[in-house]
Amino acid sequence: MNPPTQKLLNELEIFGKEHEGYYNIPAETGKFFYNLVLISKAKKFLEIGTSNGYSTIWLAEAAKHNKGKVITIEISKHKVNIARQNFKRAKLNKIITMIHGDALKEIPKLKGKFDFMFIDAIKEDYINYLNLAEKKLKKGCIVVADNAIMFKNYMQDYLKYVEKDKKYSSILVPIGSGVEFSLKIK
Repeated sequence: MNPPTQKLLNELEIFGKEHEGYYNIPAETGKFFYNLVLISKAKKFLEIGTSNGYSTIWLAEAAKHNKGKVITIEISKHKVNIARQNFKRAKLNKIITMIHGDALKEIPKLKGKFDFMFIDAIKEDYINYLNLAEKKLKKGCIVVADNAIMFKNYMQDYLKYVEKDKKYSSILVPIGSGVEFSLKIK
């Protein structure tokens, strides 16, 4: 990670803690994603829930090494504006496509197939996001859902699905607020 990007991530981490409604993943989760992306060599990413762009920057910084691209969807116009500024500051705006809208309406419009999907938005809709994106996920796609420990009760449909459906191999990783790590095997 280059020093200016790391400095920006540190600023955004503090911003997220000091401002209500900006729930960033912890730095350790960001590092986990960064390494996961480098190891997997993923190139096309879908992120549901951008907030101020903190997790997007972790993903995009790693995607840059793989010559990849990130599509991120955020419903809040205010957060979209903040995230776009942060992407420019990180010099990642050419790697990241920011979509302002409701992910439940935007996912069906997306073209192509994805190698990596990160879900961190309305917890009760995780299953809906996955169902809408499922045909767009390549075999071997990594699907990571945040808050699988902290908000487990709100994610029951999603967690049961990825744990029981034979299309996925899934495990809870106790990092940050818990991430459900799923590999699409079929």
